[in-house]
Amino acid sequence: MQPARQHPDAPNRFDRRREKTRLDLLQAAERVISRKGYHQTRIADIANEADVGLGTFYLHFRTKNEIFIELIEHGAAELRRTLAEAKAGVKTPVEKLKITIDTILDAAAQAPELFRIVFGHGPAFLDLMVRVHEIFIEDLRDDLAPAVADRADSIAHLTIGMLSQAISWLLASRDLSHEELKNVTVNFALGGLERASQLAAR
Repeated sequence: MQPARQHPDAPNRFDRRREKTRLDLLQAAERVISRKGYHQTRIADIANEADVGLGTFYLHFRTKNEIFIELIEHGAAELRRTLAEAKAGVKTPVEKLKITIDTILDAAAQAPELFRIVFGHGPAFLDLMVRVHEIFIEDLRDDLAPAVADRADSIAHLTIGMLSQAISWLLASRDLSHEELKNVTVNFALGGLERASQLAAR
């Protein structure tokens, strides 16, 4: 009897192992960069952390920049999923805005080095920062549209810009605590949203 043929789209053992190695490298990069900082991290450090050789690293990524960009894009997608889950069933733009601010600032506190690079306005990652911002601007624009109509786009851009500055403040270890910064940012954003809602209703 001949063995059953595998569906051409089904991942084989090699593909699964390759994908696992790639994920191991991404997780190792996050751990090393969090400990040492981006600029002090070498490719050899990431390979050692993942327990693979340098040759294996280069099978998956050409440079440190490349693995870092994929790490950030992967993290942004995960954060977007977390936000979607947190907002599931939430009806009001006010609550959605509060959840967005709280969740993003909490994520920045948990992974400061990754956020420091992306939100630190460094020219090397400017395109990456813009792409990440656009993801969250689009979602926030949809959240705010029922309250502020055609002002949703500008308010979403301004809110994400404010959050970027709040993250920079948080990562600079200023006197304001994480919880205080969240409260100040939320209160400021909600005050602006209320005013914009009133103007939209006129």
